[in-house]
Amino acid sequence: ASGIGVFKALSAGANMLTSSVSGAVDRYDTLTKYPKVLTNLGYSTQQANKSTVKLKEGIQGLPTALDDVVKTSQRLTVLTDKTTDTTLALNNAFLASSASVSDTSRGMEQYIQMLSKGTVDMQSWRTLQETMGYALSETAKQLGIASGSSNELYSSLQSGQITFDQLNDALIECSTRTGGFAEMALEASGGIKTSFANIQTAIKSGMEGTISAIDTMLSNSGLP
Repeated sequence: ASGIGVFKALSAGANMLTSSVSGAVDRYDTLTKYPKVLTNLGYSTQQANKSTVKLKEGIQGLPTALDDVVKTSQRLTVLTDKTTDTTLALNNAFLASSASVSDTSRGMEQYIQMLSKGTVDMQSWRTLQETMGYALSETAKQLGIASGSSNELYSSLQSGQITFDQLNDALIECSTRTGGFAEMALEASGGIKTSFANIQTAIKSGMEGTISAIDTMLSNSGLP
């Protein structure tokens, strides 16, 4: 009976590793491409590496995969000069508002679309109200809207009274301050489900590190 239990445990562990290979490869490809994209856009290698490290540190303990925030940061690079900080602030804002991983992805997509167009639309804004309602209210207060009304914030963005640059700056401020979105995101992500997600992320991260080490070894040996 004891032997069977050990076998099942080993089998479960092996299955988790096998199922994580694809995610690890995706993570490796994303992390390899990201610095190249930044340097092609005029950033230095040092800036690209600093951005990657900051993204890693910014999602520590959160149910957010590094390759996901890297992809988001990559998309935001051409839209704002505070790419890394905006990416982390948005991710924290969604999680602090108790959004699930899928809701965070859905809301992030709508935010990026509005940022790329430079205008707000009610359908996209409704999605943000659903997925980061609390964060929108706090951001509105940071921008001087005493009531914290997200509808008033929408009207101010639509009229141009508040710009997207100001909105991004306010999100970053609300995220990084003491008791802000970053701290709240960690508290909101403290459940069992998040712990399992963190385990899976850690496995993919470890496998990606292995792939990277093997690639470096082959390259240093003059092999493809």
